[in-house]
Amino acid sequence: MSLRDWRDGLIFVFVFFMALGLCDPAPAATFMGPHTSGANRMDRYLTEEEQARLLKTLKEAACRDVYGRRDDAMVRALIHSGLRIGEFSRITVGVALEALKTGYLFVPKESRKGEAMDLSIYLTKPLRAAIGDLLKVRYALRDVDCRIDDRLLVGRAGDSMTVRALELRYKQHATLAGLARTSPHWLRHTHAMNIRRHSTAKEPLGIIQRALGHRSIASTGIYAHATREEVEQALNETAAATVPGRVTTASLRKAWEGMASA
Repeated sequence: MSLRDWRDGLIFVFVFFMALGLCDPAPAATFMGPHTSGANRMDRYLTEEEQARLLKTLKEAACRDVYGRRDDAMVRALIHSGLRIGEFSRITVGVALEALKTGYLFVPKESRKGEAMDLSIYLTKPLRAAIGDLLKVRYALRDVDCRIDDRLLVGRAGDSMTVRALELRYKQHATLAGLARTSPHWLRHTHAMNIRRHSTAKEPLGIIQRALGHRSIASTGIYAHATREEVEQALNETAAATVPGRVTTASLRKAWEGMASA
């Protein structure tokens, strides 16, 4: 018997005892957490309609001032790179310039969560455009003393933007787009879901693993869960198939026979 079989068996026992009132649900929920957390986390991405709404709001902000252009390019870069916001905040001017030159954005393991491993991200056309736009904004804000080891993202005071500042800027635009409950980390999941939706690869999860820099394919497994759109479509299809009073050939014949005998 495999470890997975043992785990599933134990979960079944917990659920059975909980149903009988013989088990405290709190420890059971803790035990079952990792088993169910993937599905819950996979609600935390933007659908294509939500992405379009957010980007429309940011495009309007970009027309107002240089900080709107910065925020617009930042969100586009996060969507198309899948980087965590902490990793993205550490990108320097030199790294951005090198990315445009080589076609790959290099993220050293020292800048990543848990110092997992070095990551190189292929510059697609949209990601290249976003990085280029961020460099233009960077030079517009501090063109005199801009050095290659300076951070790519800067605030109004001319200093490097903190992760908290980036989160607040994102929240402001997301709220205007009607997406207040989202956070910048949703954009990482969004990147993965975009790959899943549109990739023609035989193993899209393998592509997602490489794109996000996961050490193990197990970490990528959450993207195999049913999406919100798939659940909603299935429920709508189910509802349509079980509408009360649905017209059938049998019901039409019964009505015809009633009229014939009258």
